[in-house]
Amino acid sequence: MRLLFAAAFGCLVASTAVAQDAPASAAAPEAKPEKKICRRQEITGSILGGKPVCHTKTEWAQIDANNRASVDLAVSRAQDNQDTSVRPPN
Repeated sequence: MRLLFAAAFGCLVASTAVAQDAPASAAAPEAKPEKKICRRQEITGSILGGKPVCHTKTEWAQIDANNRASVDLAVSRAQDNQDTSVRPPN
């Protein structure tokens, strides 16, 4: 019970501190938050179809760039590991 009260009191104190700072920041123009873009992430082995994953356009660009870099690295390693000296059996 004390933990619940402490958590609620902590939230109240935090929201009061934010409320006091709000007028000062309201004078400055706020940047609009980026719109979320949702994609369906397939779950391997599931017949349920997957789940939606939402990120901003900037986050999706970074995720896609990371995925492309991972694929490029995997392809490069696979090509490096190919044995080109394999001879057909006699």
